[in-house]
Amino acid sequence: MEEDPTFRYLALELCSATLHEYVEGQKMSEFSIDEKHIIAESMSGINHLHSLGIVHRDLKPQNVLLRTSSSLKVRALISDFGLCRKLPDGRGSFTAQSGILGTEGWIAPEMFQDRTRVTCAVDIFAMGCVIYYVLSCGGHPFGPPLKRQANIEAGDFSLKALIGEDRYTAEHLVNNMISFNSKLRPTADEVLHHCLFWSKSRQMSFFQDVSDRIEKETPQSAVVQSLERGANHVIKGDWRDHIGEELRQDLRRFRSYQGTSLRDLLRAMRNKKHHYRELPETLKESLGQIPDGYVTYFTSRFPALLVHTYKQMEMCCNEPVFKAYYSRSS
Repeated sequence: MEEDPTFRYLALELCSATLHEYVEGQKMSEFSIDEKHIIAESMSGINHLHSLGIVHRDLKPQNVLLRTSSSLKVRALISDFGLCRKLPDGRGSFTAQSGILGTEGWIAPEMFQDRTRVTCAVDIFAMGCVIYYVLSCGGHPFGPPLKRQANIEAGDFSLKALIGEDRYTAEHLVNNMISFNSKLRPTADEVLHHCLFWSKSRQMSFFQDVSDRIEKETPQSAVVQSLERGANHVIKGDWRDHIGEELRQDLRRFRSYQGTSLRDLLRAMRNKKHHYRELPETLKESLGQIPDGYVTYFTSRFPALLVHTYKQMEMCCNEPVFKAYYSRSS
């Protein structure tokens, strides 16, 4: 940054497109872009701003820039800091003032409430909308442009355009980020730790650690009760009915598994992973390579498995094994 007596000049890297242009198909359609990676990079930028006590206040797809390197890797950068506000020293909020509040359709509801103190949560709200916009290929949780801001102020939203294997994890994250109550929204660091952004390897490690953690617990223990609570929709009644016949037969050979127990599904995943090399070749081909194919075999059949386990195991977030999976502010 440079300045003269009249202006300050902020130089940014030359970028190829905005996130808006990419999603709308106007630019960069020739690139294979990992959209979750782009979202995570954007959130890393927001996390950095918040760590400095800076609130952006105008986050939207047009203000996320995409840059390509010589290796064709695409990176995301946050831009347009004209409405940024530095939080007062030692304070986590400032008073909303008259004037420009941001861009209509991306402004958090508390910005329109009298005597509201503005926090970093306004950026989390906007980024929740941006994440939905990317993952739904151009949708907005609060509807079409003409009704959008009114719906935001009324708390009227829909996440039905989220589809695919990640729909449950994405729905959980976005739903929390756009909460009408700003105090219920996650921090930027909590967003970055969310299971939506985990690799298949990290998901595999998590499932294994959970299974190890509850292996010796009684069915009446708090952690098992938490895990099994609401699990029926995850395992679709009896998870054994939704796996391949060859795996089902293999599981029967060595021990008994209860099809109505989520704990037993995780145990089966862990045990077959441990003995993967010993499995018949045809079963290994069905399960896929560890970790990507193997994890996908189960999460594609039980798409709510990851986020349900993630939510219910948060009660263990301060235990040494699970600290790595949850934000320090959880």
